[in-house]
Amino acid sequence: MDDAQHVTQDAAEHYAVYVMAKTAEDLGAATTSHSEALWDGFVAYLAHRTWTHDVQFVELYPEYKANVDRQVPRFVDRLASKYPRSKFRFAIDEARFRIMGIKADFTIEFDTEQDPHFVSLKNYIGKSGITRPQVSSGTFLSFAAGFVFERRGVGTYDDPRVAGRTFSGSNKVERDGVLAYQGRTELIAPLQELDDIQQHIRNELLSMRMYDEATVKAVIQTIVPRGQAAMLNIFETLGMGAVRAKFLERAGLDATEDVLYFDAHNFVDSITNPKFSRLVDLVNDPATEFSISPVGQSLRFRFSANGQSILSVDVPLTINTNGAWHRPKQRYAGTQEKNDKGHRVQLQWGELRPYKSRELATSTNTYINLKATGIFDG
Repeated sequence: MDDAQHVTQDAAEHYAVYVMAKTAEDLGAATTSHSEALWDGFVAYLAHRTWTHDVQFVELYPEYKANVDRQVPRFVDRLASKYPRSKFRFAIDEARFRIMGIKADFTIEFDTEQDPHFVSLKNYIGKSGITRPQVSSGTFLSFAAGFVFERRGVGTYDDPRVAGRTFSGSNKVERDGVLAYQGRTELIAPLQELDDIQQHIRNELLSMRMYDEATVKAVIQTIVPRGQAAMLNIFETLGMGAVRAKFLERAGLDATEDVLYFDAHNFVDSITNPKFSRLVDLVNDPATEFSISPVGQSLRFRFSANGQSILSVDVPLTINTNGAWHRPKQRYAGTQEKNDKGHRVQLQWGELRPYKSRELATSTNTYINLKATGIFDG
């Protein structure tokens, strides 16, 4: 995902909450008139990045706005229909949510309820959309560390040795020190293995001046079994109960917050969709079996009961080249001057970027296989 797409995606969350409020007002289902303030916040978010709502927001990645316009009014209409005696107020305050340790993107306040609903929003423009949403990503190490430590931010975790202090999961000295303090030294080696895999791919690939797909794929094939083995070792050490709880939290299925997913064709949410609510109840039921196994290039997390699969979640292990080699869609001959992380450099098509290549990393993505659950039927 490039910077422009990232900004568009975040801006679309602000726009979506504005559309929720405006739709509720039009339906007579809003507690107060508050859409104008949300619109101003959306415009200010764009202006801070020197964007406007009628140029960059709609021209660079128009699918995000189109999805909001198509699905969000339908969600609010169904919300109002399910709760006809309630009126609603919508708010977005990501900074406050992060301080509170909440992953939600916005809140819905019901005038008939004391506590707001904290809701995570996912707006998908990819091929699989919400039938197979991606809910998290990271390196091999950060994926595993999220189960071992209490996550505070991107790559940072609570340090139990000092109240209020955090540490970076990539800092071996700090990481090992925390584990020693907790008496969990058996986790040092498998976490170090994931660190070593990261260094291995850099040693193998950063000497490759021109991009070669076969070489990258060959390195991936060597690291996948190592990564799977180290992660399974970590999960076995932690215990399946602890892993399950952390995994449900990461996937947004732990029932502590609501979710709203949508794409160009569908929307699904945990507030108005009883099938989705039932799915969340089942994966949180202690009687539901939970297992983890290697499947091809992935780890598969599976919830089942009476021999029947309830939900499967796949986590592929791969390499994220992160633009390490300059490979624009349009090929060209010779060299061209390009911006490489603020540095002007001469590059051939497919040539290693001296600065951007420092971001070469192992990669995991977490995909929830929702299509097979039946929540979209009917």
